Amino acid sequence: MKNLWCWRCKMEVPMLDEEEYKIASKLYRRGFETGKCNMTRKIRFKELLDYYKELTGFEVTNPNAIMHHRIDLYGSACENCSKPYRTSKASFCAACGHKRESTMIDYGETLQEAAPKWWQKFWVLDSVD
Repeated sequence: MKNLWCWRCKMEVPMLDEEEYKIASKLYRRGFETGKCNMTRKIRFKELLDYYKELTGFEVTNPNAIMHHRIDLYGSACENCSKPYRTSKASFCAACGHKRESTMIDYGETLQEAAPKWWQKFWVLDSVD
């Protein structure tokens, strides 16, 4: 667990690492599987909400918020404001508007001759002599 800025909640919140998120995900799924339509979210996802509060000390009433408090969903820290980028591929910071320096990627090494798709074998191409 690590405290990071959440751009959805507009505040710093405890974010779950992958092991913690895996447990939270199972509890979230269990809430859908065992819950009934007439239950409130607080009752249906009580196990998840209790797990998050016990783990972080931070009380949340919306189970969906817990599911987006996952460290791996966010990118590195912004060079300007230190808040995380929304994603690892984000080109600008949603919090302060800072544009990330672009990095050159050499795609020549990553692109290789791909095997034809199964449906491409049925293409009939007219050749011009």
